[in-house]
Amino acid sequence: MKFSRPFFKRQSALIAVFIAAAIVLWSVPAAAAGFFLPTRGVEASSRGGASIAPHDAALDSIWYNPAGLSLNDEFQLDVDVAVVDVRSRFYRAPRQMQNGDVLSYDPVQNQASPNVIPKILVGGSTPHPDIGWALGLYTPYAAGGRYPEDGPQRYVLVDNVGSTMGYVHAAIGWSVNERLSFGAGLQNFMGEFRIVAMGSGYTGIYGDPEDRDLDMLAIATLSDRFSPTANVGTTFAITDRIHTGLSLQLPHLFRDSDATLETRMPDHPPYDNAEATDDTISLSVPFPFQLRGGLRFVDPRFFIEASLVYQHWSLFDEVVVDPGDAEITGLPGVGTVPVQAFTFPQEYRNTISVHLGGEYNLGSDLDLRAGYVFERSAVPDHRYSVFALDPDKHQLTAGAGVGAGPVDLNVVAGAIIMPSRQISNSEVRQINPADPDDEYTIVVGNGRYEHFGYLFGLGVQYGF
Repeated sequence: MKFSRPFFKRQSALIAVFIAAAIVLWSVPAAAAGFFLPTRGVEASSRGGASIAPHDAALDSIWYNPAGLSLNDEFQLDVDVAVVDVRSRFYRAPRQMQNGDVLSYDPVQNQASPNVIPKILVGGSTPHPDIGWALGLYTPYAAGGRYPEDGPQRYVLVDNVGSTMGYVHAAIGWSVNERLSFGAGLQNFMGEFRIVAMGSGYTGIYGDPEDRDLDMLAIATLSDRFSPTANVGTTFAITDRIHTGLSLQLPHLFRDSDATLETRMPDHPPYDNAEATDDTISLSVPFPFQLRGGLRFVDPRFFIEASLVYQHWSLFDEVVVDPGDAEITGLPGVGTVPVQAFTFPQEYRNTISVHLGGEYNLGSDLDLRAGYVFERSAVPDHRYSVFALDPDKHQLTAGAGVGAGPVDLNVVAGAIIMPSRQISNSEVRQINPADPDDEYTIVVGNGRYEHFGYLFGLGVQYGF
């Protein structure tokens, strides 16, 4: 097959724009460690992420169902920016101390700024009329966390602001005939996570496990630039008005064998000469596969879709942190203490989200959109904390799109309603490098968690 010079000229120009914009957008701290919201992309989010069975061209299909790329009939550039914020408050349950006193805690709330989350996609048709393509760089919708360094949550999380993550993605869609299409894409997940938390230097000899002068600050920086994965999908038009879609997002593994760990030793006098002999750790974190299915009803003026997404989070059973040969030296009366490998049980559960959304055309290139999502939490009560902040979520969104020649403008606004969660059976404990068997550590996850979030965004699509 021979490609014409105009085809190469237009394609090269678009890819140049894509690369230049990607360099700028990638520098934005777009997301942080934590769980993702169940939608992404301004236009798709305004319909509650109900985008699994597309019937018209949309570059967001690259993530939701790459088979939809077969509908692309022109070159497009799609850039959007969303703002996501989750306000959370933690009321830690009182603790009875060894002397019989009851220690109460002040509530703490998330002080992180809203996350600015970019996306850029470029794609279109090919000389083969039945094949469409897309390239993209995007980040999941997630919110960061920042809490007081002296707060009652400090043994779980102080700060994860400054983390970045995202996918680079290339995909094609092929229309087999007027009713059936297939699509496939290759992705690379890249991320750098910065996590700040407190450990305890309590040895059972003096003080209390929560004494501030026994707190040990730890800053972990983890990065992985190559975590490949893929997605595949298909669509089928049962009739002219009823369309179905099915897609599969494959799992991948975030792994860093040379992560850095900075520590600040406790202020208590016995730790005056203490220091850690190594600042590297090794760990890996799995990301689950996702199976998505959708059913769409299409009318000349509107469409509505219901879809279901299954996420296999149960593979995230534990995280093992290997500190290598690290030791803590200079402890009077103790000498040198090797830092043991830590296993952090997670025991997450598989989860399902239900999406319902649609779009109505008012004429004059004006579309109104709305959507609803319910997603079940992946975190069981006994593992819940401000770090694993993943409640049940009800996401309500509304948006609009307006066309002006080759340019389409899209907006979305949404509320993320998350019921409060009361935890009384927590197994989330302090981290103590000198106490791997949890003889002295205390439970720090019990209490009431309150949450509320919002998102809004603006997108521009340009057709060439």
